[in-house]
Amino acid sequence: MWQIQQLEQFRAIYEQGSLSDAARILGLSQPAISRGLQKLEQNLDIMLFQRHTRRLQPTEFAHALYQQTREVLHKTAGLDHLLERFRAGREGMVRIGGGPFVPDLLSSHLSSCIERDDLRIRLDLHTDHIEALCEGLYAYRYDFLIYDRRHEPVFPDDDDLVDQPLFELPLKIIAPTSWLEGPDDPALLDEDAARRFASQHPWAMPRVAPHYAKLTAPWFRDMLLARRGVEFVMPTIGTCLALCRAGRALTVAPQALVEHDVANGQLAVLPLDMGGMVHAHAYRLRSHPLSEAAMRVWQMLTG
Repeated sequence: MWQIQQLEQFRAIYEQGSLSDAARILGLSQPAISRGLQKLEQNLDIMLFQRHTRRLQPTEFAHALYQQTREVLHKTAGLDHLLERFRAGREGMVRIGGGPFVPDLLSSHLSSCIERDDLRIRLDLHTDHIEALCEGLYAYRYDFLIYDRRHEPVFPDDDDLVDQPLFELPLKIIAPTSWLEGPDDPALLDEDAARRFASQHPWAMPRVAPHYAKLTAPWFRDMLLARRGVEFVMPTIGTCLALCRAGRALTVAPQALVEHDVANGQLAVLPLDMGGMVHAHAYRLRSHPLSEAAMRVWQMLTG
């Protein structure tokens, strides 16, 4: 029964009080406005305006209809705006799968970009091992993946895969400053002292594939073997850092994640080379077209 065009014409007639003025506002001819009003009244089977004066006088029903019409057209404009934002990639949900370092490394960067550009893009970040993430990518549960390049080969179709390098960051060993005796603590100045310190305190490590241990320095592998693992195995580096900030464990992290904590004296970087490096790559499928919002986020990361 209700057509948006008819409601827009009715609102213009109501607000202008004449067919000629309403036609001018809408850029239509007066006969077209008149026919539109007649058709609306016929469809409703009720009179909307009294026509015995120079100006059209709204009936009681027209007054009530006008209030509803304003709300409907306001909401319609909101829907048009929403559609425009989605088409422009300014609004939507983007689903990203990643390894244990991804949420902490990317969330702050992407959030600042989204806020700076006044976007309403929501990020749905999931962490898991690469086999599960690969399965989710091919099931279209993720728009794209971000993971360390040094994983075992898991993608079944390289021709369908877009593989984009992002960044390389060395991993550092991070300690709570509450465990240290000030800036002159030997663990901060001497490598041997730092190794002894590392071997004597509890550790929190993110959950990674077993083969990653082979990529670390020999002294680090020997330490983990002698300890028979670590005390805390956590899903992400963020949860590991939370334990470190609470003074409960050492951990590893890219220095970029702890610069603020180091500056305010809560955490310290030990002078040790553990041999670890994050080689982050982004992966997506050519056969899975990205939404405008997902493509915008992809470009934020890879541009």
